[in-house]
Amino acid sequence: MNDAPNPRPDAPPSAIDVERRRVARWLWRIPVLAALAGGTWGVLRGGYVHFFKKRPDPTPAYQEGPPLEIATIDRFENVWDAVTFQYEGTPSVAVRIPEPIAGSLTLEENVHVAAFSRVCTHLGCVVTLNRDASAIAFAFNYRAEGPQLVCRCHLSVFDPERAGRAVAGPAVDPLPRLRLRREGDTLIASGIEPNPLLS
Repeated sequence: MNDAPNPRPDAPPSAIDVERRRVARWLWRIPVLAALAGGTWGVLRGGYVHFFKKRPDPTPAYQEGPPLEIATIDRFENVWDAVTFQYEGTPSVAVRIPEPIAGSLTLEENVHVAAFSRVCTHLGCVVTLNRDASAIAFAFNYRAEGPQLVCRCHLSVFDPERAGRAVAGPAVDPLPRLRLRREGDTLIASGIEPNPLLS
């Protein structure tokens, strides 16, 4: 077969020319198809992250763990007082909330405490309690009614008053809660919900 160009423009194209044209017609479609596939995946993923955030289980199922003293009750004198701690190697936080939620503990009248894992369910960064509503609105693009547990890595926001539900950002699963009990004047943790990221 001759790979040289056809010297006569009016001559019929060779088999090689026909094949090259067929390949060229398909080659330009590859980036278009790739862009369409990527755009479709992005739209579907964005819709899933935005509209399908999971609700915390109303009856938490805890993995058993050893009892751990977190703090004395007087550390939760005011609403949104918080104590950070490690439970079985998991960074965690106990926080006084205004109203009881599924998984919280009522220490005395109008004193409700809940504890959450601080491991973000998106990619495992450590979340912190942010009490500044204007900072949350500015940095995380989420207007909150009260303090939130926020992840600075990818801007996920979790609402302690909604049992740790993910309310903004790429996280879909809620923060795992810890089982709490009171012994005298001490708050005790004795179990934790499994983290879907680590399961």
